[in-house]
Amino acid sequence: MEAGSQLQRGMKIDLLKDRDLINDILDAALAVHSCLGCGFVESIYGRALATELRKHDLRFEREKLIKIRYGSHIVGKHLLDLVVNETVIVELKAARGIIPVHTAQLRSYLHATGYSAGVILNFGQPELQWEQLQNTDRP
Repeated sequence: MEAGSQLQRGMKIDLLKDRDLINDILDAALAVHSCLGCGFVESIYGRALATELRKHDLRFEREKLIKIRYGSHIVGKHLLDLVVNETVIVELKAARGIIPVHTAQLRSYLHATGYSAGVILNFGQPELQWEQLQNTDRP
């Protein structure tokens, strides 16, 4: 897991197979944060990020519905903020900071979906905060 407050050009993301895609997502998020700053609700950042992801020609789905299973039983449903290229979950926050429960949520989403990686983007601070995870359940 890597975390940072700002993406720096040339930074290596060794833990993720999807490092180029993650870098594109982070570039898009930085552009959004640079323009809007902090102080809005997550849905505003989600719509702005969708606009920016289109500029990067990335495929994404907003509010993707997933089923939560317990054994062979479906016990609930959940809406993921964004899924990019059917590979990376993007969890949006507009909070005081990224806290352990946010990481636990993303880890649960990765486990439930089998997607390869995820990134938490927190727009709630003067500098964009982010944390990324790789799905360790995948081979």
